[in-house]
Amino acid sequence: MRRNMIFRKIVLATVFCIVIFSVTTASAEDTGWNALGLRAGIDDGRNDEDLTQFEAFALYYLPWNWKLGSDWQLASVVEMNAGALHGGGDTAFVGSVGPGLTLLSPAKTLSLLAGINPTVISEDAIGDEDLGGPLQFTSHIGLSYTVQQRFSIGYRFQHMSNAGIYSSNPGVNMHMLEIGYHF
Repeated sequence: MRRNMIFRKIVLATVFCIVIFSVTTASAEDTGWNALGLRAGIDDGRNDEDLTQFEAFALYYLPWNWKLGSDWQLASVVEMNAGALHGGGDTAFVGSVGPGLTLLSPAKTLSLLAGINPTVISEDAIGDEDLGGPLQFTSHIGLSYTVQQRFSIGYRFQHMSNAGIYSSNPGVNMHMLEIGYHF
């Protein structure tokens, strides 16, 4: 029962953050909603279960960005994800919100995004895999390429673990493919 209450509070805090970012306006040219998309991936085979993950994501550009040499740009972002982790006949909700940095090529067709997101999962046991508890942290690095003006494809490597706050901490490495729509 206590876990469900914590989970509800985290979901409400996530929704609150999304609403705040939706109504916030800033003066920077590249600030605001940047992309929406879908990701799907598989684990690296080191866990007890074969895990798959599917998620929707959104990127919000913050007003802090820096011009680098040769028109490269480093931009701060907030990333939001919601999806499902599946394995061993079990499926759990996975949601995260967190900061990141993205390195954009001069034409903004190539981007490298890295960050770390506090993550919640609705079930900490997926089949035979004991992830320890509902609070996890997902670190990630990914590369995306804009194939047309508004559409991109990409690859992302991510590691989710609970940073040792629970007695069980196997971690989950995922290889994710993504498609995105850019505003």
